[in-house]
Amino acid sequence: MEKNKRQSGFSLLEILVAVTIMGLAYVAILQNFSMSTRSIVKMDAGRTELLASAMAFERMLLSLDQAEQGASDAAGVLAEGGRYQLIEVIDENDDFMTLKLKKK
Repeated sequence: MEKNKRQSGFSLLEILVAVTIMGLAYVAILQNFSMSTRSIVKMDAGRTELLASAMAFERMLLSLDQAEQGASDAAGVLAEGGRYQLIEVIDENDDFMTLKLKKK
């Protein structure tokens, strides 16, 4: 009695289909990494710009404390009390605003 020997393994068509699917997946993954990298670079640039603006605003607030003549053109008095003034302070680019309680 002769046994029918069957060869095991993959056919050429199965290998081509598998390679095609892996290639498409590889392209999708590379595009995802590329978009993520671009987003990280843009986010970092925005964060750097925001930090620079915040630091400039802080320097402006410190200069207002040291030189009272700068307060008249950079800040507006919102309310006055007996010994205090509530002053609105805005930076040059209108990016930051804060309130400052100042002693008369």
